[in-house]
Amino acid sequence: MTNSYNLSQINKVVFFHGLNNNPQSFDPLINQFKHLGFETELIILPCHGENRHEAKTDEEALQVFQESMKKLKDVPYYAIAFSHGALYLQLWMEKDLSYQPEKQILLAPALYIRKQGLIVKALNLLPSFVKIMSLQPKKFRRYSHLSAQEYNILVQGILAWQKLRTKFRVPTLVLIDPKDELVDAQVLKAELERVNSGLKVEFWNRPRLKKGQGAHHILFHPEYFEGSEWQEYTRNLHNFLVGH
Repeated sequence: MTNSYNLSQINKVVFFHGLNNNPQSFDPLINQFKHLGFETELIILPCHGENRHEAKTDEEALQVFQESMKKLKDVPYYAIAFSHGALYLQLWMEKDLSYQPEKQILLAPALYIRKQGLIVKALNLLPSFVKIMSLQPKKFRRYSHLSAQEYNILVQGILAWQKLRTKFRVPTLVLIDPKDELVDAQVLKAELERVNSGLKVEFWNRPRLKKGQGAHHILFHPEYFEGSEWQEYTRNLHNFLVGH
């Protein structure tokens, strides 16, 4: 369900980062859309702003996310959401139909993850305060370590969304590297296309990518694309949003 607002008049793109991303890591992607004439905004995820301890459960985190989304009321916009940000956006859209995006692009959305069963069991056994080192590149991360509780907010959110198994509520483009280290690309493609008639989850291959741990999950930064790949990639995003 989308608003009746003329899509050609929409000039705002709202971005959603992933787990443990710092805001600056999304600057190149955001600036790309600024250069294309869009007004832009980045939504800071729960526990990634001034108060790291504002939520202890996935339910509390979603409530914090809902408060952040209120600033978008009555403002037509497109959404580009990465990983955990994509998960938050989908969970929120199941609760509030009043000011959803006109279209959304989900980049490596954390909806189905590799070794999910083992990860769930491990997090259930670990005390919530245990610190786990982040393997994300230093320049992209918000914190050097995350607690088991912070990882569990992600995992419990995934489980909550999977129970819904609902169709996307707005026109959606899903992009994922088939070698993604976190998201199970094959399961994601099969499940999303099964539930959403006509949806095509697009695999974005980067055969020359050699950037180390977690590189294939990073679909938001030009350093993880070679040659003209970044221009082609962002053009694909733009064409989906402005197409009819």
